[in-house]
Amino acid sequence: MRNILFVCTGNTCRSPLAQALLKQKRPDLEVKSAGVSALPGMNASEGTLEVLHEKGISLVHSSSLVDKEVMEWADLVLTLTESHKALLVKQFPLFVDKIHTLKEFAYENDVVEKRQLLQHHYAELQLKQAQFLQQHKEELEQLNSLQGDASKRRLDEISKRLQAIIKDDRLAIERLEQLMPSLDISDPFGGSVAIYRRTAKEIEEAIDNMLSRL
Repeated sequence: MRNILFVCTGNTCRSPLAQALLKQKRPDLEVKSAGVSALPGMNASEGTLEVLHEKGISLVHSSSLVDKEVMEWADLVLTLTESHKALLVKQFPLFVDKIHTLKEFAYENDVVEKRQLLQHHYAELQLKQAQFLQQHKEELEQLNSLQGDASKRRLDEISKRLQAIIKDDRLAIERLEQLMPSLDISDPFGGSVAIYRRTAKEIEEAIDNMLSRL
């Protein structure tokens, strides 16, 4: 895996940052960047150049639009957000196997484990709910056709029983959703140098984790 392509929106902020940071850490790799909506020929943003300058990294950059040629060139395509990934998968379906978000690729084990647990609890919740509703189908249909306080109280009782049955799965889902890492790198476009520094830190941490897999 020698040829790595980073993809963001305009190819002036995040993807050039990632390109330069990875190239500094692994000069033996071939690294390029492109944008899904790039205007060809633009320099990297001032914030990107300033942050790289602080790290002692120089960058000569000219933005480019992602195309089939560069997708064929790449062994690995790393997008900076999930929306970038979705666009590339739609535009270049033949290359789907090598398209990942940077964070997805960098933190794969953690992401996959949490997603599997989420899917398990979602499935359990749906199964328990379906079984419960099937068991009480006739009674619920009868109660829904009636009016009055007695039928409403019985419906409330049944609803509370269902909520109790799925409570543990619901709590597990909420907890896992809070723990799930965002797979997007924040966009510093138009922000201060401090914002660019935070984005660079986010990218660099992901790259450091990624390098353990290459």
